[in-house]
Amino acid sequence: MKLTFSSLGLLLLVSAPSFALTLKQGDQHWQIDPDTLAIILKQDSQTFAINQGCLQIDGQTQQATQLTQSAEQATWTLKPSGVQVSAQLQQGLNIDFRWPSAHEIERQAPKALRWFDLSEASTQTLLLPFDEGMRVPTDNPTWTRYLIDNHSGANTTQDLKMPFWSAQQGEHFISYQLLNATNNQLHFSEQQNKLDLQAEHWFTPLNQSEPFSVRITVGDEMLAGAKAYRDWREAAGLRVSLAEKRKANPQIEKMIGASHVYLFGRDLIAVQDVVDWWGLRDWFWRSEFTPSPELQKELASLKKGQDWLNQYQKKLLVGEINQALNQKFNANQASIQAQYQAAQQRKAWLTEHAGAYLKPSDQWGQGLAQPMISTLQQAGLSKLWLGLDNWMPAFYQPQVVDSAKQAGYLIGVYDSYNTAIEKGINDSWLTAQLPDRMRENCAIEKADGTLQLGFRGNGFYLNPACELGYVKQRVQDILHFGHFNSLFLDVDGTAMAREDYRSRSNETAMLAAFNTRMQDIANTPKLILGSEDGNALTTQGLVFAHGMETVGFGWTDQAMKSDKQSPYYLGNWYPDEKPDFFFKSAQVKEPYRSLLFAPEYKVPLYQAVFHDELISSHHWHSDSLKFSNVKAVRDLRAMLFNTPAMVHLSRDETRKNSARIEQLKHYQQGFLPLHEQLWDKALVDFRWLDKQGQVQQTRFSDGSILSANFSAQPRLSSQEEK
Repeated sequence: MKLTFSSLGLLLLVSAPSFALTLKQGDQHWQIDPDTLAIILKQDSQTFAINQGCLQIDGQTQQATQLTQSAEQATWTLKPSGVQVSAQLQQGLNIDFRWPSAHEIERQAPKALRWFDLSEASTQTLLLPFDEGMRVPTDNPTWTRYLIDNHSGANTTQDLKMPFWSAQQGEHFISYQLLNATNNQLHFSEQQNKLDLQAEHWFTPLNQSEPFSVRITVGDEMLAGAKAYRDWREAAGLRVSLAEKRKANPQIEKMIGASHVYLFGRDLIAVQDVVDWWGLRDWFWRSEFTPSPELQKELASLKKGQDWLNQYQKKLLVGEINQALNQKFNANQASIQAQYQAAQQRKAWLTEHAGAYLKPSDQWGQGLAQPMISTLQQAGLSKLWLGLDNWMPAFYQPQVVDSAKQAGYLIGVYDSYNTAIEKGINDSWLTAQLPDRMRENCAIEKADGTLQLGFRGNGFYLNPACELGYVKQRVQDILHFGHFNSLFLDVDGTAMAREDYRSRSNETAMLAAFNTRMQDIANTPKLILGSEDGNALTTQGLVFAHGMETVGFGWTDQAMKSDKQSPYYLGNWYPDEKPDFFFKSAQVKEPYRSLLFAPEYKVPLYQAVFHDELISSHHWHSDSLKFSNVKAVRDLRAMLFNTPAMVHLSRDETRKNSARIEQLKHYQQGFLPLHEQLWDKALVDFRWLDKQGQVQQTRFSDGSILSANFSAQPRLSSQEEK
């Protein structure tokens, strides 16, 4: 696999503003209009349009006063706002905006600083880290419409996965890094048949003492902005390499080369655990439980020796037994110990009363079961991260978790502390069953005085700085009773920054709280911590993250969401042990197929920053097998960028030659040896080897080169170099 980039388009000469100050350093001449912040750069006999004059504060144009200047630095004050501005040449152009301390900002009247307007006439391509990395031609109307519809209004902490973007002008790339990434918004629009981008920063009562700072740099490659950001993180002491993390926690060795697997199913027994269906049916009819009308309709008239149970009837009977046990031994208490005891009571009771019709109880389980672990071992799968979305399966069978660990696997569970709901709303949502005091005292208060509604409008979102003692204790209880050696902490890694007027904490403080919480948990001996996305501003303590390589899309698209006859329909969220949404194959429709998966529109921006710092894979909504018409492209890209596959499994995959197990073997064969070589190496180069971007190449810091041919035409390496 290999790659080289041929840049397109000519630089447009841009005239300097009529009133400009000039900062000089080497061969760079930065001309700045302090009234409008129009900026051009002259370098090597070339002129670059850095920023169009768009400066407004609180909707008003400004006038520069009190201007002072040296060769490499200038300061001025804007009127009427009083905002103080400084511009300095230091590893690029650094611009700081400071709100005047004498001007108090009202709680519901934040002040908008509109500072950036892309020079769309001079720009051919935008590089945007809304996922691993998007390459967006600015004259492509489909891209323009997509970004306007899906990303206009985006913030730069959670939505933009890293706080920078790059604009290509000819063969150079101008990168804009937000040194203060909070309280920002990006706005996309169409101007003269081209994509335009504007950016603004909001000063609020909670952040007005913080300056807003941006750094502008110019490079000659697609990864220039990512490399500049990586260098900045290194200089700021924010980067902790995987090699350093492994020294502190040798268990990380088990993540190197591992594919990622989610095991589905939350209940005690599966269809595969039954050995006597007629006996089990008759027992259930005699038991203290009452079969549902649907079950009676399906099974009551069947006669042994004349009839048999079909697969639907078997699932129905097992499902009702599990449901009856769940209700008899309720596990909806907040105490993790009580939930563990309920799980063990269900198992003991069913063994005593119906064990004669079932396999031995140590073999029971839906996704997590001893037969599953044995199958993975027999298939020769040596390195895996196994994940559960609920800890109850491990509470039923902690010895199976031990078996997985003995096989050399990492096994973890989903946990979250970001939404709290009242009892009775959704008692099966165990992670949200938090103490009343957390829901009442930790809920985020918005500027208008209302509380921030939680996930999908349920309960409330919580401040991550609140009740850390409870969080740490619950995590320890989950690890103790579930025997896990890994944990997936939902949301914390997404940089979901909000202001909280209850605690008067701003977005910067909230990001720090997420990082503190993750690091505290990661300090648990021998624990491997992961989270959602792994956004650049919330990575402390993380070894892996899920979400960056395939992000969610088309949430409101009816063909994907509702039309069950559509080839693009993603599937139902049931049955629980194997939801169609996660297991049903679907196609990706246009424009998503082209924009989000075509190789010419993808750039490894995230890997250029984080490849040797944390391991990233897909969001669990979109495992490696989900999308049939882009599977080959996703697999090739994963090899090229050196990222692991993700595969979902259910109990019916407990055959070493099942389709999904075979896929895992295939992924291990390709990924494991490469990642063992490259896990601690930086991705240092990305290029195209043809003009269409169908043949691509990555290079790593040890000199290793990976090349991928996404086209249908065979290519020889000797013919590809440009």
